[in-house]
Amino acid sequence: MEQELKTEATRKLICETAFKKFYKNGFKATSVNDIMKATGLSKGAFYHNFKNKDELGVLVVKAELNTRIYEAMVTPLYAEGEAKAILKKTFLNKFEAFTSDEKLMGCPVNNLVNEIGGSKNLLNQALKELIDTWVNAVVEIIERGHKDGSIKPETNPHETAIYLVSSFEGMRGIRKLYTNDISWNAYRGALEKYLDQL
Repeated sequence: MEQELKTEATRKLICETAFKKFYKNGFKATSVNDIMKATGLSKGAFYHNFKNKDELGVLVVKAELNTRIYEAMVTPLYAEGEAKAILKKTFLNKFEAFTSDEKLMGCPVNNLVNEIGGSKNLLNQALKELIDTWVNAVVEIIERGHKDGSIKPETNPHETAIYLVSSFEGMRGIRKLYTNDISWNAYRGALEKYLDQL
């Protein structure tokens, strides 16, 4: 039991460290040596726990990125109340909560999608599953809105969900190019208007 706890703690440390390194420097630019140096553990500890960096990347997506997306953008959509108000609150609250550093660094999910997307590996699959989960949660809240009358019946749930997720992530990527919030605030205004008219 003690060895299992030690192994789990080691994997958690490597995963959390890798997330920070991938977010700051990118997945491809971060080596196993970079990660292990930051943890203070040996390279042997890495290969005792992971076959390769891709396997670690999948764990980062499932443990770190899933948690971030679930807490901020999925779980709030299942709250009680009027569907449109919940949808609006979820997107706008998260948009307003980003720190200056997060604006400059972009979204860790989006960064990884742009770097890895299109490859035929388990990391790409894990990212697709994460985005699908978010999109499906938005589809469900729109369908709830049809039932409670807060969202127009002609609003297509899947099209709207894809648009909301992709525009939100797109703005996070675009914001990395600027040193001010002019475009950021313009998008926020447009997002609120779009949500209001659903």
